[in-house]
Amino acid sequence: MKVVELRELNRRNIAIHYIKEFTAIAVLQSKDTQTEAEIAFVLESKAVGPPEVSVRVLNPVDWPLLPVVRALRDHILELETSGRLN
Repeated sequence: MKVVELRELNRRNIAIHYIKEFTAIAVLQSKDTQTEAEIAFVLESKAVGPPEVSVRVLNPVDWPLLPVVRALRDHILELETSGRLN
């Protein structure tokens, strides 16, 4: 399971400064097949350590959900640590 990209990434403006909410379309790839899924995720900054990531898949996918969420969480953390999520 691999996340190719997150397209149409939109950030919701909320009043709490340590929480970031996003929606996106995730392009997922597994072996020969590729699919898209609408997702919503929240990044919550902690005082110490990496941010906490909560991911929701908004439309059904044909793959087991746990590996999809795990791959999305890892990809989102990579984007956050590299500064590509504003």
